[in-house]
Amino acid sequence: MSLVVILFFAMPLLTAGFAAAEYPERAIEILVPFGAGGGSDTAARAVAEGMKGQLKNGVVITNMPGGGAARGMLHVAQQPADGQMILAVTTSHLIDAVKPKTRSSLLQDFDPLCRIQWDTSAVTISGDSPYKTLAELIEFGKKNPKALKFAGTSPGGWSEIQTVAFFKKVGVEVTFIPFESGAEIKAAILGGHITGTVEELAETLPLIEAGKLKSLCVIMEKRHQALPNVPCSKELGIDYTHGLMRAFGVKKGTAPEHKKFLIDVIKKALDHPMYVKFIQDNHLDARPGFLGPEETQKYWEEQIQFFGTVLKDLGYLK
Repeated sequence: MSLVVILFFAMPLLTAGFAAAEYPERAIEILVPFGAGGGSDTAARAVAEGMKGQLKNGVVITNMPGGGAARGMLHVAQQPADGQMILAVTTSHLIDAVKPKTRSSLLQDFDPLCRIQWDTSAVTISGDSPYKTLAELIEFGKKNPKALKFAGTSPGGWSEIQTVAFFKKVGVEVTFIPFESGAEIKAAILGGHITGTVEELAETLPLIEAGKLKSLCVIMEKRHQALPNVPCSKELGIDYTHGLMRAFGVKKGTAPEHKKFLIDVIKKALDHPMYVKFIQDNHLDARPGFLGPEETQKYWEEQIQFFGTVLKDLGYLK
Protein backbone atom coordinates (compact mmCIF):
# COMPACT_ATOMS: atom_id res chain seq x y z
CA MET A 1 0.00 0.00 0.00
CA SER A 2 2.84 2.40 0.87
CA LEU A 3 4.54 1.65 -2.44
CA VAL A 4 1.34 2.45 -4.34
CA VAL A 5 1.04 5.81 -2.54
CA ILE A 6 4.68 6.69 -3.29
CA LEU A 7 4.23 5.85 -6.98
CA PHE A 8 1.01 7.85 -7.11
CA PHE A 9 2.73 11.02 -5.88
CA ALA A 10 5.92 10.38 -7.86
CA MET A 11 4.07 9.89 -11.18
CA PRO A 12 3.67 13.63 -12.00
CA LEU A 13 7.41 14.16 -11.47
CA LEU A 14 8.28 11.24 -13.71
CA THR A 15 5.83 12.47 -16.36
CA ALA A 16 7.25 16.00 -16.22
CA GLY A 17 10.77 14.66 -16.66
CA PHE A 18 9.69 12.57 -19.63
CA ALA A 19 7.90 15.54 -21.24
CA ALA A 20 10.96 17.74 -20.81
CA ALA A 21 13.02 15.15 -22.73
CA GLU A 22 10.66 15.40 -25.71
CA TYR A 23 12.05 18.68 -27.07
CA PRO A 24 11.02 19.98 -29.49
CA GLU A 25 7.45 19.64 -28.27
CA ARG A 26 5.95 20.97 -31.51
CA ALA A 27 7.05 22.18 -34.90
CA ILE A 28 10.09 24.49 -34.88
CA GLU A 29 9.02 27.91 -36.11
CA ILE A 30 11.36 30.07 -38.20
CA LEU A 31 10.22 33.67 -38.12
CA VAL A 32 11.27 35.63 -41.20
CA PRO A 33 10.94 39.38 -40.51
CA PHE A 34 10.28 40.14 -44.18
CA GLY A 35 7.55 39.36 -46.67
CA ALA A 36 7.22 36.14 -48.65
CA GLY A 37 9.32 35.78 -51.77
CA GLY A 38 12.29 37.92 -50.73
CA GLY A 39 15.86 36.73 -50.28
CA SER A 40 15.55 36.02 -46.56
CA ASP A 41 12.27 34.16 -47.05
CA THR A 42 13.49 31.94 -49.89
CA ALA A 43 16.71 31.19 -48.00
CA ALA A 44 14.82 30.19 -44.84
CA ARG A 45 12.46 27.97 -46.83
CA ALA A 46 15.38 26.26 -48.56
CA VAL A 47 16.97 25.48 -45.17
CA ALA A 48 13.60 24.34 -43.79
CA GLU A 49 13.36 21.68 -46.50
CA GLY A 50 16.46 20.05 -45.12
CA MET A 51 15.24 20.38 -41.55
CA LYS A 52 11.87 18.69 -42.05
CA GLY A 53 13.14 15.14 -42.24
CA GLN A 54 15.10 15.55 -39.01
CA LEU A 55 12.23 16.86 -36.88
CA LYS A 56 9.37 14.70 -35.66
CA ASN A 57 6.99 17.66 -35.61
CA GLY A 58 8.38 19.41 -38.66
CA VAL A 59 9.15 23.11 -39.19
CA VAL A 60 7.01 26.09 -40.19
CA ILE A 61 7.90 29.47 -41.68
CA THR A 62 6.14 32.61 -40.43
CA ASN A 63 6.53 35.91 -42.28
CA MET A 64 6.25 39.10 -40.21
CA PRO A 65 7.42 42.12 -42.23
CA GLY A 66 7.55 45.63 -40.84
CA GLY A 67 9.88 48.16 -39.31
CA GLY A 68 12.84 47.16 -41.45
CA ALA A 69 12.91 43.69 -39.82
CA ALA A 70 12.51 45.16 -36.30
CA ARG A 71 8.88 44.05 -35.86
CA GLY A 72 9.69 40.38 -36.29
CA MET A 73 12.75 40.61 -34.06
CA LEU A 74 10.69 42.19 -31.27
CA HIS A 75 8.07 39.46 -31.60
CA VAL A 76 10.64 36.69 -31.13
CA ALA A 77 12.21 38.57 -28.22
CA GLN A 78 8.82 38.53 -26.48
CA GLN A 79 8.37 34.75 -26.78
CA PRO A 80 9.53 32.14 -24.25
CA ALA A 81 13.20 31.14 -24.48
CA ASP A 82 12.23 27.52 -25.11
CA GLY A 83 14.04 26.92 -28.39
CA GLN A 84 10.80 26.57 -30.32
CA MET A 85 11.22 29.77 -32.37
CA ILE A 86 14.18 30.80 -34.52
CA LEU A 87 14.75 34.31 -35.86
CA ALA A 88 16.05 34.61 -39.42
CA VAL A 89 18.74 37.26 -38.88
CA THR A 90 20.02 39.48 -41.69
CA THR A 91 22.48 42.32 -42.12
CA SER A 92 19.52 44.66 -41.51
CA HIS A 93 19.49 43.55 -37.85
CA LEU A 94 23.20 44.30 -37.50
CA ILE A 95 22.71 47.78 -38.93
CA ASP A 96 19.67 48.32 -36.72
CA ALA A 97 21.74 47.36 -33.66
CA VAL A 98 23.86 50.52 -33.91
CA LYS A 99 20.85 52.81 -33.79
CA PRO A 100 19.26 53.94 -30.48
CA LYS A 101 16.75 51.29 -29.44
CA THR A 102 14.29 51.01 -26.59
CA ARG A 103 12.44 47.77 -27.27
CA SER A 104 14.74 45.08 -28.70
CA SER A 105 18.38 44.71 -29.72
CA LEU A 106 20.09 41.82 -31.48
CA LEU A 107 23.14 41.52 -29.24
CA GLN A 108 21.21 42.11 -26.01
CA ASP A 109 18.25 39.84 -26.72
CA PHE A 110 19.56 37.05 -28.96
CA ASP A 111 22.20 34.34 -29.16
CA PRO A 112 23.47 33.25 -32.58
CA LEU A 113 23.00 29.70 -33.76
CA CYS A 114 25.02 30.04 -36.95
CA ARG A 115 25.64 32.15 -40.03
CA ILE A 116 24.45 30.34 -43.16
CA GLN A 117 25.23 32.71 -46.05
CA TRP A 118 27.76 35.37 -46.98
CA ASP A 119 26.76 36.98 -50.27
CA THR A 120 28.94 38.89 -52.73
CA SER A 121 28.42 42.39 -54.13
CA ALA A 122 29.84 43.71 -57.37
CA VAL A 123 30.49 47.21 -58.71
CA THR A 124 28.24 47.18 -61.75
CA ILE A 125 27.75 49.79 -64.48
CA SER A 126 26.17 50.01 -67.92
CA GLY A 127 27.49 47.69 -70.58
CA ASP A 128 28.24 50.60 -72.89
CA SER A 129 29.87 52.77 -70.21
CA PRO A 130 33.18 54.37 -71.23
CA TYR A 131 34.84 52.98 -68.09
CA LYS A 132 36.56 49.72 -68.96
CA THR A 133 38.19 49.07 -65.58
CA LEU A 134 37.63 49.98 -61.95
CA ALA A 135 40.87 52.00 -62.05
CA GLU A 136 39.39 54.24 -64.78
CA LEU A 137 36.22 54.73 -62.76
CA ILE A 138 38.22 55.56 -59.62
CA GLU A 139 40.43 58.01 -61.53
CA PHE A 140 37.38 59.92 -62.75
CA GLY A 141 35.80 59.84 -59.30
CA LYS A 142 38.86 61.29 -57.61
CA LYS A 143 39.01 64.16 -60.11
CA ASN A 144 35.26 64.77 -59.88
CA PRO A 145 33.99 64.31 -56.29
CA LYS A 146 30.33 63.25 -56.06
CA ALA A 147 30.00 63.13 -59.86
CA LEU A 148 29.62 59.34 -59.84
CA LYS A 149 26.01 58.45 -59.05
CA PHE A 150 25.42 55.01 -57.55
CA ALA A 151 22.00 53.72 -56.62
CA GLY A 152 20.58 51.39 -53.99
CA THR A 153 17.31 50.50 -52.29
CA SER A 154 17.97 51.31 -48.64
CA PRO A 155 19.10 54.79 -47.62
CA GLY A 156 20.86 54.46 -44.28
CA GLY A 157 20.83 50.70 -44.77
CA TRP A 158 22.93 48.02 -46.43
CA SER A 159 22.89 49.46 -49.96
CA GLU A 160 24.15 52.88 -48.94
CA ILE A 161 26.66 51.55 -46.42
CA GLN A 162 28.18 49.08 -48.89
CA THR A 163 28.35 51.65 -51.69
CA VAL A 164 29.75 54.57 -49.72
CA ALA A 165 32.15 52.48 -47.61
CA PHE A 166 33.64 50.70 -50.63
CA PHE A 167 34.28 53.88 -52.58
CA LYS A 168 35.62 55.64 -49.51
CA LYS A 169 38.15 52.82 -49.23
CA VAL A 170 39.49 53.74 -52.68
CA GLY A 171 39.39 57.47 -52.01
CA VAL A 172 36.29 58.37 -53.99
CA GLU A 173 33.25 60.31 -52.79
CA VAL A 174 30.15 59.17 -54.68
CA THR A 175 26.55 60.36 -54.64
CA PHE A 176 24.15 57.70 -53.37
CA ILE A 177 20.68 57.79 -54.94
CA PRO A 178 17.91 55.69 -53.35
CA PHE A 179 15.36 53.86 -55.49
CA GLU A 180 12.29 51.85 -54.58
CA SER A 181 13.33 48.64 -56.34
CA GLY A 182 16.12 46.87 -58.11
CA ALA A 183 14.16 46.99 -61.35
CA GLU A 184 14.11 50.79 -61.23
CA ILE A 185 17.85 50.87 -60.59
CA LYS A 186 18.59 48.69 -63.60
CA ALA A 187 16.36 50.85 -65.80
CA ALA A 188 18.12 54.01 -64.60
CA ILE A 189 21.55 52.52 -65.38
CA LEU A 190 20.49 51.36 -68.83
CA GLY A 191 18.92 54.77 -69.48
CA GLY A 192 22.15 56.55 -68.60
CA HIS A 193 20.59 58.42 -65.65
CA ILE A 194 23.03 57.02 -63.06
CA THR A 195 26.51 55.52 -63.16
CA GLY A 196 25.80 52.17 -61.59
CA THR A 197 25.13 50.14 -58.47
CA VAL A 198 26.92 48.03 -55.87
CA GLU A 199 24.60 45.06 -55.80
CA GLU A 200 24.51 41.32 -55.13
CA LEU A 201 25.15 39.23 -58.25
CA ALA A 202 21.86 37.34 -58.15
CA GLU A 203 20.15 40.66 -58.93
CA THR A 204 22.33 41.69 -61.87
CA LEU A 205 23.94 38.60 -63.41
CA PRO A 206 21.33 37.97 -66.14
CA LEU A 207 21.86 41.48 -67.55
CA ILE A 208 25.63 41.15 -67.15
CA GLU A 209 25.59 37.90 -69.14
CA ALA A 210 23.47 39.64 -71.79
CA GLY A 211 26.05 42.43 -72.07
CA LYS A 212 23.66 45.16 -70.97
CA LEU A 213 25.52 45.61 -67.67
CA LYS A 214 29.13 44.95 -66.74
CA SER A 215 30.87 44.45 -63.43
CA LEU A 216 34.24 46.05 -62.82
CA CYS A 217 34.99 44.34 -59.50
CA VAL A 218 33.52 41.67 -57.24
CA ILE A 219 33.88 42.57 -53.57
CA MET A 220 35.45 39.42 -52.13
CA GLU A 221 38.74 37.61 -51.55
CA LYS A 222 38.85 35.76 -54.86
CA ARG A 223 37.24 35.88 -58.27
CA HIS A 224 33.62 34.77 -58.48
CA GLN A 225 33.06 31.62 -60.52
CA ALA A 226 30.12 33.24 -62.32
CA LEU A 227 32.38 36.13 -63.48
CA PRO A 228 35.83 34.58 -63.92
CA ASN A 229 37.11 37.52 -65.99
CA VAL A 230 36.19 40.15 -63.40
CA PRO A 231 38.87 40.97 -60.80
CA CYS A 232 38.11 40.80 -57.08
CA SER A 233 38.77 43.61 -54.63
CA LYS A 234 41.64 41.76 -52.96
CA GLU A 235 43.64 41.28 -56.15
CA LEU A 236 43.15 44.98 -56.93
CA GLY A 237 44.76 45.81 -53.61
CA ILE A 238 41.52 46.98 -51.98
CA ASP A 239 41.20 45.84 -48.38
CA TYR A 240 37.42 45.54 -48.44
CA THR A 241 35.42 42.28 -48.64
CA HIS A 242 32.18 43.01 -46.74
CA GLY A 243 29.10 41.13 -47.89
CA LEU A 244 25.44 40.66 -47.07
CA MET A 245 24.89 37.89 -44.52
CA ARG A 246 22.05 35.67 -43.33
CA ALA A 247 22.03 33.80 -40.04
CA PHE A 248 19.78 32.22 -37.42
CA GLY A 249 19.39 33.17 -33.77
CA VAL A 250 17.31 32.36 -30.71
CA LYS A 251 16.21 34.33 -27.70
CA LYS A 252 18.81 34.68 -24.95
CA GLY A 253 18.21 32.23 -22.13
CA THR A 254 17.53 29.30 -24.47
CA ALA A 255 18.96 26.11 -22.97
CA PRO A 256 22.43 25.19 -24.32
CA GLU A 257 21.23 21.69 -25.25
CA HIS A 258 18.37 23.16 -27.28
CA LYS A 259 20.74 25.50 -29.10
CA LYS A 260 23.10 22.62 -29.87
CA PHE A 261 20.18 20.55 -31.17
CA LEU A 262 19.09 23.35 -33.51
CA ILE A 263 22.62 24.03 -34.75
CA ASP A 264 23.10 20.35 -35.60
CA VAL A 265 19.78 20.21 -37.45
CA ILE A 266 20.51 23.38 -39.44
CA LYS A 267 24.05 22.32 -40.30
CA LYS A 268 22.78 19.00 -41.71
CA ALA A 269 20.06 20.87 -43.63
CA LEU A 270 22.74 22.90 -45.44
CA ASP A 271 23.89 19.68 -47.11
CA HIS A 272 20.40 18.86 -48.38
CA PRO A 273 20.30 18.66 -52.22
CA MET A 274 17.53 21.25 -52.44
CA TYR A 275 19.51 23.78 -50.40
CA VAL A 276 22.72 23.08 -52.34
CA LYS A 277 20.84 23.72 -55.58
CA PHE A 278 19.31 26.88 -54.12
CA ILE A 279 22.67 28.48 -53.28
CA GLN A 280 24.11 27.44 -56.62
CA ASP A 281 21.18 28.92 -58.55
CA ASN A 282 21.46 32.17 -56.58
CA HIS A 283 25.28 32.37 -56.72
CA LEU A 284 25.56 32.14 -52.93
CA ASP A 285 28.19 29.39 -52.99
CA ALA A 286 31.12 31.57 -54.07
CA ARG A 287 32.54 31.68 -50.55
CA PRO A 288 31.78 29.68 -47.39
CA GLY A 289 28.77 31.04 -45.54
CA PHE A 290 28.61 28.82 -42.49
CA LEU A 291 29.99 29.98 -39.16
CA GLY A 292 29.37 28.34 -35.79
CA PRO A 293 27.83 30.22 -32.85
CA GLU A 294 31.07 31.65 -31.41
CA GLU A 295 32.36 32.77 -34.82
CA THR A 296 28.96 34.22 -35.70
CA GLN A 297 28.88 36.20 -32.46
CA LYS A 298 32.31 37.65 -33.23
CA TYR A 299 31.24 38.44 -36.81
CA TRP A 300 28.10 40.22 -35.57
CA GLU A 301 30.07 42.34 -33.11
CA GLU A 302 32.68 43.32 -35.73
CA GLN A 303 30.07 44.21 -38.33
CA ILE A 304 27.99 46.26 -35.88
CA GLN A 305 31.08 48.28 -35.00
CA PHE A 306 31.85 48.79 -38.69
CA PHE A 307 28.30 49.85 -39.54
CA GLY A 308 28.27 52.28 -36.63
CA THR A 309 31.38 53.99 -37.96
CA VAL A 310 29.97 54.30 -41.49
CA LEU A 311 26.56 55.57 -40.35
CA LYS A 312 28.23 58.15 -38.14
CA ASP A 313 30.30 59.38 -41.09
CA LEU A 314 27.11 59.61 -43.15
CA GLY A 315 25.39 61.70 -40.49
CA TYR A 316 22.78 59.12 -39.48
CA LEU A 317 24.27 58.89 -35.96
CA LYS A 318 25.56 61.57 -33.64
